[in-house]
Amino acid sequence: MTETNIDRKEMSDLNMQVESISKIDSISDLPKITSVLLPKEFELLPNTSEVFELEFAFYEYKFLTKNEIVQRGAFFKSVDGFQTNHYIICSNNSPLIWQGRSETTKAYFKEGNFSTGYATHGLFPYRGKFHPQLIKGILNILKIQPGDVVLDSMCGSGTLNVEASIIGIDSIGIEKSPFCVLMSEVKYEALKVDSSQLSSILNNMRKNYETLISSKKLPGDFSRHDCFEPERAITLLAFLDAMGYARRCSKSIDILFPSVLKRYMGQINSFIQARDKLKLKIGKARFEIGDARNLTLGDNSIDAIITSPPYSFAIDYAENDRPQLEYLGYDISKLKDEMIGLKGKTRKEKLANYFDDMNEVLSEMSRILKVGKYAVIIIGSNDIQTGGIRLETKVEEMALEHSFVLDQKIVKPIKGIQNTMKDEYILFLRKVK
Repeated sequence: MTETNIDRKEMSDLNMQVESISKIDSISDLPKITSVLLPKEFELLPNTSEVFELEFAFYEYKFLTKNEIVQRGAFFKSVDGFQTNHYIICSNNSPLIWQGRSETTKAYFKEGNFSTGYATHGLFPYRGKFHPQLIKGILNILKIQPGDVVLDSMCGSGTLNVEASIIGIDSIGIEKSPFCVLMSEVKYEALKVDSSQLSSILNNMRKNYETLISSKKLPGDFSRHDCFEPERAITLLAFLDAMGYARRCSKSIDILFPSVLKRYMGQINSFIQARDKLKLKIGKARFEIGDARNLTLGDNSIDAIITSPPYSFAIDYAENDRPQLEYLGYDISKLKDEMIGLKGKTRKEKLANYFDDMNEVLSEMSRILKVGKYAVIIIGSNDIQTGGIRLETKVEEMALEHSFVLDQKIVKPIKGIQNTMKDEYILFLRKVK
């Protein structure tokens, strides 16, 4: 097995530890499962209780040094009494992220304080996005180090790029949807702004809003430029967020926009404080509108791929983002014809097109990934929409035809869309030649 491989022997060793516990005569003698998994100096984050979370915590403990867990661990509160960076960042979250929102949304962010609602992930909480804490755990399991480059070839809202950047790793995000590329860029660039820039955004809030609301299409002053301009970019994303929010509720965008932008400011400022306190060095990230089936990257150039194919049978991303895409000036019908998972009229046609596309995606992954490195694919079960066909099983089979072997598969339950999808499968595919 390679150095970075998730060693199944670790689980065998764990089983031996459990079996070695002396016979228990009473309930009072029962050990906590965490005491079997971890030494007492390793304290897990609050509410770390699901099986996949314990698995990832155990792997981090086995693969990282104590200092590395403090600096970049995803599932620990402290080691030897030293609080982890992840705990400090999450503990500094602004309460503005959930103020004025529905009770369901409030509960989501409060329960996900250490898993989803930290750093800039809360800016435009995108449907079906990655579980940020999980992505950091995967980066740790793969032992990705500064100097390595990781790719998400279907980057959605840029979760991988934000997580990699927070721990000083360089990354690339490629995505078919122009709106998602904008969102990803804003979330990444917001990690690097300073407090004076936030003040400028708030001071010019009304003026910028009037410019945006008075136009049916994106004004030229807010169009994408080669140089990221925080004030306009962050304001634009908040405007697009409020636009989508207004579509889902009875409130007007005039009322929603100020609260959304102020929520953004509070969340970004909370991260700035933690970033400066911890003296974090933010990794570099770049984004481009592109196609996972035809990447512009060189052969054997990427150290790791972490991505998730679109859950297009459960979520029609183009239709879901119609107001934002149209405001940005894009043709929804044309985009649907180009996006993975949306092509075809019947379920049979959609499935056939989906697997054809994923075969091309896997071929490109194999081409650009270095030998011995990992492509990690997170894919939903989704068998309700597919008529019982398991997407993850078919992807596993196709991966074998593109020089990959499956080293590990971890199951993660999905919260929020269990009526359409109950589980995600995390496939660790190693390129062998």
